[in-house]
Amino acid sequence: MKVSNNNSILNQTIAQQDNLFKKLATARRINSAADDAAGLQIANQLTSNINTREQATRNVYDGVSLARVYDQGLQAIEENLQDLNTLAIQAGNGIYGASERQALQQQADQLLGNIRQVIDNTEFAGKGLFNQSGDVTFGTGDSSLSLATDDVNALLANSDLFDFDLTNPDQLGTALGNVQQSLQQVGGLRADTGATINAFEAAASVIDRQRIGESEARSRIEDLDYAKAVSDQVAGNILLQSSISVAAQGRVQQEQALRILGG
Repeated sequence: MKVSNNNSILNQTIAQQDNLFKKLATARRINSAADDAAGLQIANQLTSNINTREQATRNVYDGVSLARVYDQGLQAIEENLQDLNTLAIQAGNGIYGASERQALQQQADQLLGNIRQVIDNTEFAGKGLFNQSGDVTFGTGDSSLSLATDDVNALLANSDLFDFDLTNPDQLGTALGNVQQSLQQVGGLRADTGATINAFEAAASVIDRQRIGESEARSRIEDLDYAKAVSDQVAGNILLQSSISVAAQGRVQQEQALRILGG
């Protein structure tokens, strides 16, 4: 009976050491439900939340990248509009004749071509940004953020920008008014886009702080206390050696008793 008890203690000690070795190898206190069923459930829920936050952060920063591309396109259009504005004022110089105004018109046509090129070529991941109005939405798990894009081509066309004419002195006032209206509209779009970028970056910061907090909480639940685990392992090794020694002595004593009885 004594040998049986010694073997039971020995088996329990070996099982405990195996479990400790697994924890040290994985650096996790919880490797199965047997280690801490409630803790494992909480850790799994936190892991799900963390994964959601990580993807949400990536989504939002994709939104930031798109908004910046959109704003860069608007900036390029705005710069060309500023040059058109300058040309419209310059064309009002009374000493200019038809040839000088025609030269200014050629410069204006080049600037208008630049604007059309920006409208046609500004895209993000194959999506054109200036040829249609709508919202581009980025999910964050429990909510979403949107960037409003405008049909800039239609906006400028409605302002008669592409009918910009510097060759007719009687139309200079109209040309100047149209380009200034276009500048005001594009400036408004840039202001809205800047506000959206700030909102996206603020949201990403909040989501990332939530992810960090949940990661720390999960770590406290499932990560292994190495110092304690190593200490437990050392103590377990001592107990294991003692159990082996006691079990061996027990077997020797049993064998001696059987020999005596048999003799």
